[in-house]
Amino acid sequence: MTNPGYTHLTLVVDRSGSMAQDRVEAEAGINTLLAEQFALDGELTVTLTQFDDRVETVQRMSGKTFTYELQPRGMTALLDAVGAEVVRTGEDLAGLRGADRPGRVLFVVVTDGQENSSHEYPLERVRDLLRVQKEQFGWEVQFLGAEDAVWQGNALGVRTTKFANTGRGKTAVFESMSASMRVYRDAPQAVGFAMPSEVGND
Repeated sequence: MTNPGYTHLTLVVDRSGSMAQDRVEAEAGINTLLAEQFALDGELTVTLTQFDDRVETVQRMSGKTFTYELQPRGMTALLDAVGAEVVRTGEDLAGLRGADRPGRVLFVVVTDGQENSSHEYPLERVRDLLRVQKEQFGWEVQFLGAEDAVWQGNALGVRTTKFANTGRGKTAVFESMSASMRVYRDAPQAVGFAMPSEVGND
């Protein structure tokens, strides 16, 4: 039995060099999302991981809002970041007593680039890790990809949202995510997390 009033969000953020062009908008979008979600009723924890050609944890299972600073650099080890974080988030949640585990788990990946530097996790393994968490533990997984980067979410077998690779596009995708999270968290019973298939292109 899990806690239906408790939501956990894991956010895996691309910090590779390509994010530099719209760094301010991406950073502001993430911080606004965090502030809005922690202001809502209900228990929330957030894990935020960032990646370039390395994977780093910014916050792990934080129960209060925090400020994220995006400093773009390096290449794009997308598969290593997603694979490693699926494993770590799974371990974090498995370490909680049943009644203390979140009734709603949302795993979101944000990227504006293409995989180009992973070494540990091949595509098939990451897809299988995600499938197990979705099917056995009810995770909701969403891939937010700029322009043609969105195909990688399809390859991983998860729902995708395409956003314009502009400052406005990055602002719009986090606004959309926050609005969708509000609906997801406010539902009296756990329902599927849903975002538009495309945002920020108007």
